[in-house]
Amino acid sequence: MGKIRKTKPTKAKKSVPKDDSDFEEEIETDSKDTAILTILDQLQAASVEEKYCGLQTFACLLESPENIPQLLERGVVKAAAPLLMDSASSVRNASAGALRNLSTVGLEACDALMEQDVMTPLTCYFHEHAETWVPDPKSKTKDDDSETFIHCVNLLWNLCESSELAIKYLGQSRILDILPRYLDLATFGKDVVTAVLQCLFVVLEDNPQAMDKVKVLCERHLEQLLALEDDDPSTLLVRTLSAGVIINTCGGNIASLPVHVINKIISILATTLSVDHRLACNQLSSSVPLGDAAGAVVPPRGKEAQELEKQLRSVSLMIDAQQSSVEIIANLCSCDDGEYSDAEESSDGDEMEDEEACNGSANETSLLAEDKLLPAVTEALISLDIFEKVWARTQLPAENVMMILKEYEGSALLHKKLHNLQARALLCINNMLSSLPIDNLGGVNGVYKIWVEAGKLVFKQSAENLTLLESATAVMRAALDKIKFRENGNTSNTNLFTDLGLTDLEMMLTGIKECQVPEIRSNLIRMIGILALLLVNNLNESTSNVIATITEFILDQANKESEVWVLAEAVDTVVDLYSEDETDALAARVKLVEKLTVLAPILKNKARQQKRLPKEYKVLVSTAVSNLPRFIQYKRTRVAKL
Repeated sequence: MGKIRKTKPTKAKKSVPKDDSDFEEEIETDSKDTAILTILDQLQAASVEEKYCGLQTFACLLESPENIPQLLERGVVKAAAPLLMDSASSVRNASAGALRNLSTVGLEACDALMEQDVMTPLTCYFHEHAETWVPDPKSKTKDDDSETFIHCVNLLWNLCESSELAIKYLGQSRILDILPRYLDLATFGKDVVTAVLQCLFVVLEDNPQAMDKVKVLCERHLEQLLALEDDDPSTLLVRTLSAGVIINTCGGNIASLPVHVINKIISILATTLSVDHRLACNQLSSSVPLGDAAGAVVPPRGKEAQELEKQLRSVSLMIDAQQSSVEIIANLCSCDDGEYSDAEESSDGDEMEDEEACNGSANETSLLAEDKLLPAVTEALISLDIFEKVWARTQLPAENVMMILKEYEGSALLHKKLHNLQARALLCINNMLSSLPIDNLGGVNGVYKIWVEAGKLVFKQSAENLTLLESATAVMRAALDKIKFRENGNTSNTNLFTDLGLTDLEMMLTGIKECQVPEIRSNLIRMIGILALLLVNNLNESTSNVIATITEFILDQANKESEVWVLAEAVDTVVDLYSEDETDALAARVKLVEKLTVLAPILKNKARQQKRLPKEYKVLVSTAVSNLPRFIQYKRTRVAKL
């Protein structure tokens, strides 16, 4: 199932020996080099206070991204990681919190953590401190120990999500034998259970050995968690994650589950998505303190601060639950049949074999995406209005609400989570457009409205959020694909696109020209190609001008394209567009044959140069290389008869 990287929560704040201003003054006074040397000395000291102080300074430096490369280069991780095994619970806690925070920075940070062997002490922590631990209400370190466990589970989760090597380490350890015991809600509480479920949800993916083990050890606990009745945000998150873990224990093959379990899972996802996230954020924004004219914010105190913290946590948990729900639904609707065959990285002699294999598979009758989804799942998704609920998650709260959440330090992470939820919901919509019957998506007109709304996100908003742009362009492409499939390219019986003119295209084409991300470029090129294809059966002066403009633009972009798979997408789009005989006159008008003749050797050369591609891209490139010469010959013959 498709993996989607999640936003990780920030560390829990702990009291420190000195206040934050003292730390900042010390760091500003000393050079960064001196500060790091001091940290290294403190981490290797015998005194608990020295080690704790060093870890706190390490955590403080991590808050500034520009410090991270130097901290990694100087080996601070190598000194901090073994403290996961320290005899003092406060030191273990501080080490786990700092390392967890570092692992949230990005893939590069996780790679550095793996290179500096953080998995060895992390594995030892689980083996020695987590195998039999049970929280003791009378223990003075109970809260520290619980928090340390959560930090370590999150650290493991982040590493496994980023590194295959971490998954390998996990399989060689006893960690998967240990984690299931922490799903006992009555003993460990929701925070611990939630952390373990989030970790399991990731590590089970494409991991049959882990699936089998967890299925045996966790089945009873998962059934109990699934059956929880309370609908507060923390419970919704536990129930939603339990549903995801159950699906992952059967390798994503939900058909292997009893129908009543399938219905229960979809019902839980629907319940989670029924909470109005925009209303919750609107209400929260009324409690968030605003800055004065100088931008200074006076944080609340006492009971008011406690109430705000409770409200922030509640909304954050609800957003986490909704993001998990849309990810699970996206995976259920992914219809990834894994039919791509490995393309051999070979010499010219092997290229013909690849081409024949691709051509052969292309001629076979393939199962439609709508028919791949289990009927019980399709019925449940439709009856519970899941598509409408997911689409509602693509809508952000009002702009002023988002600004309030962004500017207050305590709600800044929530602002980021809302954008992540929007992007994940769009990716889910993309999958659902392919998997559900069009009549249950509002018909052709309903899908057209989805295309228009996704277009507003792509072409009328800032290009800074590349994740949003990629998911929104995928929705635009999928929506037009759906219309094309339903109408078989004929939109003469609808009013769609009747008002589309060259001026409307300019904004789209400019967006593609300026796009620096190959995945987004590919989506947009294919999308405007499908748009042109939908106009082919309604040819008149206006639509002919639009199609000609689109064709010339795609061919021009293809000649400039650096990525061979995007070039292949462009070629495939043009071939699809002009495969019908009715396009012969248009082909002559845009000099299609001459331009494709120039493009063919460019495509072939790039295909030879760029062989290391994912499987689906290899198939796309190989098919384009094979089909283009035959298409040129076919169209040349047709145009010559005009």
